[in-house]
Amino acid sequence: MPSILKAQGSTCATAIQLTLDGVLRNYSTSSGTGANVVCTNNGTTPVTWFKFTTSATAECPLLNLTIADSSACEVAFYTSCSSFLTSSSMCFYDGYGLWAPNENLVIQPNTVYYLRIKTATAGTIRIAGQFYTPPNDNCFGAKSIGADSIYDNNACHHAGPGVTPTQLCAFTLENTAWYQFFIVTTGYGIVNIRNIHCNNGAANNNTGFQIGFFTGSCSTLTWVNCQNGSGAFVQAITNLLPAGTRVYVAIDGVSGSNCSYMISGLNIVGVLSGNVKNFSGWKTTHTNMLYWTTLTEPGGYYIIEKSINGKDFYEAGRVQSKIAGATNVNYNFEDKDPQAANYYRLKQVDPKGYIALSNVIFINRADLLDFNVKLNNPAGNSLNLNVSAKEPGKYQFSIFNMQGQKIRSQTYSLIRGNNQFSINLSGVPVGQYALVTASENERISKLFVKGY
Repeated sequence: MPSILKAQGSTCATAIQLTLDGVLRNYSTSSGTGANVVCTNNGTTPVTWFKFTTSATAECPLLNLTIADSSACEVAFYTSCSSFLTSSSMCFYDGYGLWAPNENLVIQPNTVYYLRIKTATAGTIRIAGQFYTPPNDNCFGAKSIGADSIYDNNACHHAGPGVTPTQLCAFTLENTAWYQFFIVTTGYGIVNIRNIHCNNGAANNNTGFQIGFFTGSCSTLTWVNCQNGSGAFVQAITNLLPAGTRVYVAIDGVSGSNCSYMISGLNIVGVLSGNVKNFSGWKTTHTNMLYWTTLTEPGGYYIIEKSINGKDFYEAGRVQSKIAGATNVNYNFEDKDPQAANYYRLKQVDPKGYIALSNVIFINRADLLDFNVKLNNPAGNSLNLNVSAKEPGKYQFSIFNMQGQKIRSQTYSLIRGNNQFSINLSGVPVGQYALVTASENERISKLFVKGY
């Protein structure tokens, strides 16, 4: 429950100490009054002074502030009781928002700073403060987004880095937040930013974002396109991109706005977090082995997806996650039906159904190709074959009964590597048979049962 503190803070000398621990606290306005110093003047009204002490590592102080009666308020920032700083002062005309120092202010460690909060009426000021270092202040910390909305803010972020205002359809950059996703199917990735609430300094409260899309890697970003928009809902759309493309998104508040918002998208899927490490693959004589490790197990399950062209993936198998909360958990999956070219990616599905994908890995088995025939056993009216051929050419497929009589024979032209096709068994009686596959240099026999 929020705690109620005794009214203080009528002057800077009696400023109320804020504890930046993330706890919501209610503060009564002081008996002091005064005029506005940065915002539109609304006369002489209650003024309450607060102070906070920065951390030893000079993390960004982030305040979530609400005036109980929803009246407008002014937050004036002071580096000392006599040193006012306009750039870090802010006007909350709707009575709530996020406050953080201006992105250009260098916060000093273990230092006391002051806030003068002027409200339109006497009442209660609600403040939840915390030290906050945004993980997605640059591309390397880009947060994963998908179809499900996540809540975020850009109040403690800085400009860029590594991108120019033009790449975000902006004139200047002040507080850029970074996100990333994969394109699901070839087409357009759509990013939706909703429930946008912004405040920016003492001048105005523009609501909206400037947005840039990039591919490549964080070290070498390739610009795709950019868009901007204003209001409580902003949508941005990539150019046409192939399925599986990894996209980075940089968003910047209009005119340096400190904003809170919900962000999600369409035709996009999340990027597997750094919690999953060492997704790798190794080839054995006849199979491919995949390995990965989770630093902390989230629960849910993993889907191993496979492709022979790097674009069209299908499910090759599933692995149930181990106990949620377990640390340094090792997993493996054996692909018993590898092809000459094998692309794999890992799909994580957490207990809430949130999906994230890994990067694609490639295993080339061209140097390990051997002559092998795999078939469905027992078979029905079709004998489905998966034939691995070392060399292209014509291969004869003959079916013999247990008395040595040939009852079917067909010739197929095979390519080097994997070949898939079926032999019609309609009219073949139920029983045991032998499939003999032969070329000029190879011969292999497989027994199977013809069922009903």
